[in-house]
Amino acid sequence: MNDLSSAKPLLQVDDLRVSLPTARGWAQALRGVSWRMERGQTVGLIGESGSGKSLTALALMGLLPERARVSGSIVFKEQELVGLPEPQMCQLRGARMAMIFQEPMTALNPLHPIWKQIAEPLRLHQHMSASDAKARALQLLERVQLPRARERLDAYPHELSGGQRQRVMISIALACSPDLLIADEPTTALDVTVQKEVLRLIQQLVREDGMGLLLISHD
Repeated sequence: MNDLSSAKPLLQVDDLRVSLPTARGWAQALRGVSWRMERGQTVGLIGESGSGKSLTALALMGLLPERARVSGSIVFKEQELVGLPEPQMCQLRGARMAMIFQEPMTALNPLHPIWKQIAEPLRLHQHMSASDAKARALQLLERVQLPRARERLDAYPHELSGGQRQRVMISIALACSPDLLIADEPTTALDVTVQKEVLRLIQQLVREDGMGLLLISHD
């Protein structure tokens, strides 16, 4: 019988600290954050605005401001991420770990149709042709239950509602079947009814794919 207690976690964060430069010197934005996430587990990160929730997510994704100072340890699938060179982070980001941002209108590119934005990680990480990536984009949009998905492949972000844009963001995050999904207040810009739909959808997709989910919320 396997000893589950000895299994390696999907994500292990130990004493994570982030300092940012200010006009008055260095400010400690994160101080000693630690937690462990198993495969298939959901971890909630809750705190008031300005408490460092999004900064924690950016640290995990390697997207902190250029001058930020980071110490501690982030081990993802037995690989240390703190200090990992950018080319190696790029291989993980969007492929093995992905993020749903809280405001899709600013995260999506207004100049490209949505299928191209979903196809980008597929072409980058899985080297799909444009036609194959577009077909996969349609499958992903149908999976996240975007109404009239085929008709909307060539739509631009401004032509969709807030809830529809968030479903596009989820499609992008799921494109390469990541092991870790970070949802940074994914329902902030949505009304209450749509919030419930999106959270239920994320929960269903995480359960089906066995991903680890870090769900960030101020509520």
